[in-house]
Amino acid sequence: MTTTCVSGYWNIKNKHGSQFFSWFKNTLQINCPYVFFCSKDMIDIIKSFRNGLPTYFIECNIDEFYTYKYKNELLLDPLHCPSVELNLIWNEKIFLLQKASIINPYNSEYFIWVDAGLCTFRHFSPPRSIFPNVNKLKYLSKDKFNYSSSELFIYDENKFNMDNVSNHHVSGTYVLHKNIIEKVVELYKIYLDKLVLNKNTLITDQILLTHIYNDNKELFNKVCHGYGEIIRNLY
Repeated sequence: MTTTCVSGYWNIKNKHGSQFFSWFKNTLQINCPYVFFCSKDMIDIIKSFRNGLPTYFIECNIDEFYTYKYKNELLLDPLHCPSVELNLIWNEKIFLLQKASIINPYNSEYFIWVDAGLCTFRHFSPPRSIFPNVNKLKYLSKDKFNYSSSELFIYDENKFNMDNVSNHHVSGTYVLHKNIIEKVVELYKIYLDKLVLNKNTLITDQILLTHIYNDNKELFNKVCHGYGEIIRNLY
């Protein structure tokens, strides 16, 4: 397969409570091979929602995350990031994508991070057709970070610096060719270390990726606008 979706789920305090299990009947029905990270107790539950679609499970606990070493350093926000565990999961996404690409059980070229409760398909099912449409892959770059923009359609550095929670630009759903993943991971590590030192900064994956974008715009390829819309765009 040309593409693998990468996802994960841990039963923690999050922004949406128990709604995930009502969403999963739609959001986990994307017809694409998955690598799915979760704790042992979640494997059979997720398997039931995948309903026979190819899924490679990797048992993984939060205390095994690369980001776990930052657990006492991360700021929280009652609305945008209500728990340390949630923040760790968000910032671990790129490292989980890296692990999936190293194992590469489906011999894929592209790896897509797809949130388990992807907002795009929470209230209706995705198309039954195989994802992604191979004819849409031409819109992806093999040497750039393919993304959909989030709050800011057109990035504004001044707005981002004034309020990075409301004005980040890079959403948390993205597509990377296997050959660029290591480069992005190394950049992510650098910015994570740098931003953690600033005790007054909330660090979500979207905020951190926007910091990387701000300094490395040539590394990014915007495919479309909207949370999770890169998935809809590739059908």
